[in-house]
Amino acid sequence: MNQIEQMQQHLRAADGVPAVLSAGWGAFELVQAVATAYADQSADMYPAFTFARGAAVSGRNAIACAPSMPGGYAALPVMTPPAAGDVYEVAGAVAGLASALSARLREAAGLAADAGDRTACEDAALDAEQISALLAKGT
Repeated sequence: MNQIEQMQQHLRAADGVPAVLSAGWGAFELVQAVATAYADQSADMYPAFTFARGAAVSGRNAIACAPSMPGGYAALPVMTPPAAGDVYEVAGAVAGLASALSARLREAAGLAADAGDRTACEDAALDAEQISALLAKGT
C-alpha cells in the first residue's frame, strides 16, 4: 500500500488549487493503475474495480480541463500498482484515497477564483466519491 499512502500524503501536502489539481491527477492515475491490476484478482470485485477505473479516467479528464492545472502534468511517471496484496485490503485503501481526494477537491473548489476550476474540481470530486463508494463496498 506504500504508493497509496504516499499519494495520500501528497494530497494532504498540496497547497493551493494548482497543487491540489496536480496531486489529484496523480491520484486518479494511481487509482486507474490499481483498478486495472486488481480487476481480475477477484470475480466479485471485478465490476467494482472496472467501474472505479472508468471513474478515475473521468476524474482525471475533468481535472485536465481546469484552467489552473499546471503544465507538464502529462509528463508524470506512469503509476504502477502496489505490490500484490489482499484484493479487499487494496480496495479499502483505494477507497480511502478516493475519499481523501474528493475532500481535497471540494476544498479546492471552494477556494477557486475561476469558475472553470470550480467546475473541474466539483466534477472530479464526484468521480472520486463514486470510486470510494464502489470500492468500500468490497471491504
